[in-house]
Amino acid sequence: MNKNIESQLETIKTVLQAASTVVENMSDGDRMQIKKLAEAVGLSVGMEPKQVLGFVNHFAHNSAGLVYVTRGKHGGLIKGVKVVKPAKVKRVKAVVVADSVVDTTV
Repeated sequence: MNKNIESQLETIKTVLQAASTVVENMSDGDRMQIKKLAEAVGLSVGMEPKQVLGFVNHFAHNSAGLVYVTRGKHGGLIKGVKVVKPAKVKRVKAVVVADSVVDTTV
């Protein structure tokens, strides 16, 4: 393999290992923005956060069982398994059927 490719693969491996270490140090249910995780990984690896953000994003979205990603105001990276909400049961309206038929012809 090319030396350049091997060095890049080593960089990717160290970035993903650093991201895993940061996430493992979180307690279950803790929340962190992906940008904050990129900053922490960048500090531990010695790179700029924008250089590692793509790999951290890939780690966050593809590490099933370790963390999950949510969107919105309170979104981010959450350690643990996503809680499954119980399914809401739809109510069925009762239909009243008339017992007798009224003749309306005159």
